[in-house]
Amino acid sequence: MTLLANLTLVLLSVIVGYIVLRFLSKTSLIHVLKKWWRFLAEKCYVYQFYKVPKFNEHMQENQLYRKVYVYLNSLPGVEDSDFTNLFSGNKSTEINLVLESNQVVLDNFLGARLYWMNEKTSSESLILKIRKNDKRRILLPYLQHIQTVFDEIEQKRKEVRLFVNVETELQRNGRWRSIQFTHPATMDTVVMDTDLKNKIKSDLENFLKSKQYYHRLGRVWKRSYLLYGPSGTGKSTFIAAIAKFLHYDIYEFDLNKIADDSDLKFLMLQTSNKSLIVIEDLDRYLNEKSTAVSFPGISNFMDGIFSCCGEERVMIFTMNSKENLDPTIIRPGRVDVHIHFPLCDFSGFKSLASSHLGLKDHKLFQQVEEIFQIGGEFESC
Repeated sequence: MTLLANLTLVLLSVIVGYIVLRFLSKTSLIHVLKKWWRFLAEKCYVYQFYKVPKFNEHMQENQLYRKVYVYLNSLPGVEDSDFTNLFSGNKSTEINLVLESNQVVLDNFLGARLYWMNEKTSSESLILKIRKNDKRRILLPYLQHIQTVFDEIEQKRKEVRLFVNVETELQRNGRWRSIQFTHPATMDTVVMDTDLKNKIKSDLENFLKSKQYYHRLGRVWKRSYLLYGPSGTGKSTFIAAIAKFLHYDIYEFDLNKIADDSDLKFLMLQTSNKSLIVIEDLDRYLNEKSTAVSFPGISNFMDGIFSCCGEERVMIFTMNSKENLDPTIIRPGRVDVHIHFPLCDFSGFKSLASSHLGLKDHKLFQQVEEIFQIGGEFESC
């Protein structure tokens, strides 16, 4: 037998052995026993079934059906179903997985296994199958979990809007006017020290998850930020990035268009949950007293009882400087986080050159660095 024939025989033996091992790994005795044990165990359990119809007896849409439907199609188990539809979403990059009728999706919650089926007969319904031994322990918490996940998904899908207040004599259709917020800034594109940016992102993410913590302490679920630094250092851009990061609407208060303290409270009551409450150049209003709103009125706006009329809000105030300012206005409790926006240094300049022009290095960088070293300033950071 030639060397080539021997090599061919060895290669065939390896391939056959690999195929046999793959087959045995799936059909081994242990695998078969596990499969049968799971099958017998499922047959021994007594199940309770719950139907979530799409419409009620008056043919009105059942909101619970929509929430469960959105929740189910976000589960990884949808991908394991025998038949799943693919649809484009509202955004060009979004692809949605939608369960086909009469397919089963498995979910796990608090150690229990739950089964959902999308039943399409004369009327569309979602069927939940749950073990009777588990239903008292997990049913209500599970439905609350579905509600929470649905709210998170809807928040990410929503269109962010910018609201601005108008003067009292123009309040024919309410005091707030809104437009779609299309600012391109994101937390990734903002030029800022990387460690500081990561700390802020972590702080915002923790805030989103802290409802129970705030309520346990008897505090309103809100967070306050002060952005301070010279004009042109990126404070407004950073506000836009936070709005995009949280998917929150922005309510920007123009104090010059507010009649008095009561009017400020009235406007606050008209804002929504899950929003950014913004006052820019707060130090100018306070130092120049260029508004009819009083110092106590602004203080109460920041942390008084009317600031508590709503939840899951982030309040943001900007200033050019904290000097010559009454320290009580930015004391802990009124402002949780202080963020300094300095004039751009050489490191910030390189980040701008990289993000805006795609330049990692350039022959003129050394000259630019020397200009910064002798006191040169660059505002648009």
